[in-house]
Amino acid sequence: MAAPRSPEDTATFSLKRVVRVAWIFVLSGAVSELVIFLSISGALCLTAAGTVAIINFRWLEMVIEGAVQPGSPRYDPSTIFRIIGRIALLACVLAAFAWLPHIDPVAIVLGFSAPVAALIVEGVRQSRVGGG
Repeated sequence: MAAPRSPEDTATFSLKRVVRVAWIFVLSGAVSELVIFLSISGALCLTAAGTVAIINFRWLEMVIEGAVQPGSPRYDPSTIFRIIGRIALLACVLAAFAWLPHIDPVAIVLGFSAPVAALIVEGVRQSRVGGG
């Protein structure tokens, strides 16, 4: 007899699963950077960029969730703060990456790409399980 399926195993799209897969990509990339290239700065760059990308992804989720709800869109001060905070966080991190020495641009690109890759994995999972 098959084991009961958890709510995450159903055919619905899961943002929690996307974030978890993005963290797995970021952490495995950082470990690979340490093991293969012996680069602490590369691992830190990848981890910082991935963290900022995941934070931006979560904030964007909250803003869109509030804006597309049935009825009138909610643009309260917290929504405006999230939009401005998201842009400011991204600008500060990119400025820090530009001015700090020993920055690995490939690690930064890989870190920022982690949520995108996680969305692709979730899309492929959706097409195989159904519901997408």
